[in-house]
Amino acid sequence: MAVASGADMLIKARVMGGDEASERRRGGGRNGGVTPGQSAQLPEAAWQEAYANGEVVEPPYDLDALSALYETNATNKACIDVKAINIVGLGYQFVPAEGADGSEESRRRLEDLFGHCNPEMTFTEILRCVWTDVEAVGNGYLEVTRNSLGEIDGFYHVPATTVRVRADHDGFVQIRDGRTRHFRRLGGALPAGDGAGDDLTEIMHLRKYTPQSSYYGIPDIVAAIPAAAGDKAARDYNFDFFAHNAVPRLAIIVEGGQLTDAALRQVQRYMESEIKGQNHKTLVLEVPGGEARVRIEKLTVGSEDEASFLGYRRSNRDEIATVHRVPPSKISIVENANLANSRDQDKTFREQVVQPEQRRLEHRLNEMIRDQIGIDGWQFRLEESDLESDLEKAEIAKIYTQIGVWTAEEARGRV
Repeated sequence: MAVASGADMLIKARVMGGDEASERRRGGGRNGGVTPGQSAQLPEAAWQEAYANGEVVEPPYDLDALSALYETNATNKACIDVKAINIVGLGYQFVPAEGADGSEESRRRLEDLFGHCNPEMTFTEILRCVWTDVEAVGNGYLEVTRNSLGEIDGFYHVPATTVRVRADHDGFVQIRDGRTRHFRRLGGALPAGDGAGDDLTEIMHLRKYTPQSSYYGIPDIVAAIPAAAGDKAARDYNFDFFAHNAVPRLAIIVEGGQLTDAALRQVQRYMESEIKGQNHKTLVLEVPGGEARVRIEKLTVGSEDEASFLGYRRSNRDEIATVHRVPPSKISIVENANLANSRDQDKTFREQVVQPEQRRLEHRLNEMIRDQIGIDGWQFRLEESDLESDLEKAEIAKIYTQIGVWTAEEARGRV
């Protein structure tokens, strides 16, 4: 796996999970039987043969390890969730395209398609799943299905850990349980030499740019992998500490004699098993020889610095939030927060993080609406968070009305 030094600190736990459209198609042939308008996904990937024969390109980082970080690092999950909600999770609307006269029939057609695009999820839910993948592993995949007439009739989320990009850039491959499923690029030609007929569903690939690869993106958390690994190590250390009833490292010192093998085993058994889960339990030890003394000493070296883990974990948390460019107030960090700086941070977050990603996604979806659906009078627009209070809106409306920019009716419609 092509991974930078230090990336071996990624969590290697595999996260198994289902997907909302697996096993929807079955049948013979390389691509299986296909029913128009239904998803064509398969469960659980195994990629070594596909990498070896050059059919698909291996991602620069382990996708399962990156997805595990979403579930095991609290700060990473909080940042990803906040970005997904603010970028795609607030809803959408269709607005008239600039310089075009869109008909009401076209608008109703779009609203019907996007409003009934999936039997299990709304389009907003689908986008949130796709964008969560973009933020968690750097890549998101939106499957686009067509009916028997070739018209787009549905959208599905394809879990990003299950998809690889073909080496020829002509499409995508999903391999699960030894079976292969092919997809073509949205609006693209059939993959060369696929031999699967013209029934392949299509995928829109969204990715976070990286100069490392022209095939895949990488998520923001990659820049903070050492912080995530360090935070896990500190957390596990503290967990082990309390799992031993908060008893620190100890030394057993024998003076003036020697413990018998039986007494030594008794001490070892007590320290390794009996003391765990047994509060205030007493060790009774019979020592041979009248001069022998046994004492248990706490190893104080470094123990007084255990509270520094709080600072270390806080530093790791801040580094992860920094690479995500999410302000502290958005992930419920209220240290040194006040209304003024929180509002400034929210404004910067919206303008520098949320809006650019919204415009990028809108561009891709509007291309699809224009080129694949054939409607150019209406455009897809993602809703944005509102940072202005009702009082501020009223003051703005009052000013604009007084100077004649808005009529009273327009002011009422905007407040």
